[in-house]
Amino acid sequence: MNFKQSDLQNNLNLALSYLEKNNFEKASNIYKKIIKKYPNNFDANFNLGTIYAKNNNLEKSVILLEKASAINPNNESTYNNLGLIYLNLGNNEKALEKSKKAISINPNSSIAYSHLGIIYSNLGNVNAATESYLQAIKINPKNTFANYNVGNLYKRINDIKNSEKYLNITLELDPNHLPAYNNLLELYDISNQNEKFEALINQAEKNFEQNPTIILFKAKLFYKLKKFKAVVEILENVKFDSDENFKEDSRLELIAKSYDQVGNYKNAYYFFEQTNNQKIINDKNNANKEVYLDIIKKRINYFSKFNNQDWKTEKNENKFKDPVFLIGFPRSGTTLLDTILRSHPSVDVIEEIPIIDKFVNKLEKKIDSEFKNLNSISSSLRKEMRNFYFDQRNKYLNNNNNNKKTVVIDKMPLNIIYVAEIFRFFPKAKFIFALRHPCDCVLSCFMQNFLVNHAMANFLNLKDAAKMYDLVMNLWQIYTNKFSINYHITKYEDLVSNFKKSVLDILSFLDLSWSDEVSEFYKTSQKRGMISTPSYNQVSQPIYTKSIGRWKNYENELTEGKTFLENWIKKYDY
Repeated sequence: MNFKQSDLQNNLNLALSYLEKNNFEKASNIYKKIIKKYPNNFDANFNLGTIYAKNNNLEKSVILLEKASAINPNNESTYNNLGLIYLNLGNNEKALEKSKKAISINPNSSIAYSHLGIIYSNLGNVNAATESYLQAIKINPKNTFANYNVGNLYKRINDIKNSEKYLNITLELDPNHLPAYNNLLELYDISNQNEKFEALINQAEKNFEQNPTIILFKAKLFYKLKKFKAVVEILENVKFDSDENFKEDSRLELIAKSYDQVGNYKNAYYFFEQTNNQKIINDKNNANKEVYLDIIKKRINYFSKFNNQDWKTEKNENKFKDPVFLIGFPRSGTTLLDTILRSHPSVDVIEEIPIIDKFVNKLEKKIDSEFKNLNSISSSLRKEMRNFYFDQRNKYLNNNNNNKKTVVIDKMPLNIIYVAEIFRFFPKAKFIFALRHPCDCVLSCFMQNFLVNHAMANFLNLKDAAKMYDLVMNLWQIYTNKFSINYHITKYEDLVSNFKKSVLDILSFLDLSWSDEVSEFYKTSQKRGMISTPSYNQVSQPIYTKSIGRWKNYENELTEGKTFLENWIKKYDY
């Protein structure tokens, strides 16, 4: 194409028309020829750079957009685009720089603040992302994108009220915004707002007839309403696209749980197996069960030969008294205990925040040999690590309640693995050890839709779950034999059959007196809204005993795994 300068605008217009029709190839060819003849033409550089970005050719896009910004340093859109491109290239510093430049050019740009929100959100800075989106909304209350995203951010931090507010605004602005429906439905589901959940499903069905995700939510509602046969009926023929495979395991799990509820245990077990097989398909991180088992085995080998006289107890070097830990094998009743205890006016609970994981990772870098150099801990390192723990812990405490709470419980079941490190730095720590019939515990792990990682990969079949249980309990027994650990065992079965006595025993262990509020713990649970474990439905209702002895319905399927559990069944008098 040869054209004179007088034809420049005509060719720009032609290229733009192709661009608007998404004919990127023809638009690109024209822009390239324009740039060849007029290298400093802003429109050609900007639009070609944008096309490269759309086609994921980010390196070429950056070159052209940087050139466009040099030609016209006052164009807000150029910097908005550059911010997102640098973010995708992993250059976070440049991403923030360009995004903030766009805002400096136009402080009243709702789009620019939305882009800044994207960048902060991807960087994990939830507070800054939230502030950016709220500023975008302040400038333009009808910014659907910002309303939707800030609603999701509030959902991430369990701020149900604000999440609901902004997701509803999103739907008012765009009644066909399917992602907003999905997130708001999920919010109502996990916060047990069943009336709102049902009403929104009915509304969504009118807009998205036969949408698989909406049908899945309807099945969840039916399950809550105990319409188990209806769950199976509506989910039998639901199909998800390949990019939504992660929803397939939820579909299979609901069918499995429904069959379990109506007593069809053969079908239930089949669909639980299918659920777990789907988790393997969905696992993008290649979780390896052996990795976690090796961690346990190394500790068993080392501490079984450990001389318990090697550790000298030193006095505390800071003002905080040693913490309380709620531990146990997963699905042993820790979430129920958490909910009961946090109902007490003097108790706060940190729920499944990986503080000890961070603690151990930091410690390993300091002592350069996992747990094997715990003997040689200096006073300065001891003080540093204790302060690190309390600093991390305080980040997650409710500041408004800090002065009212005399006991803080760190609840993470599998912290049981790290009891040696905990005891080394917190020798006066107290441990509440949750116990449940080993068969019920293992079966529940197998049936639970956990996020698959190295640890949870062991729960994808019953035999592996039983093996892991055996190893964890062996390690716990070694710890209690080697160290003077201050612990209290609470059996799930005793808790649900003799509630007041069991709770009184725990409170006495914590040097607390009885409070009537703990008897209505489920009301506390309902007020909390979202609970970050898979046990919400169980702990948001009064005590029930139907989960005791559930394993007997699957006794044949447990045959192989039970051999790893017999010792613990006997030891704990089950």
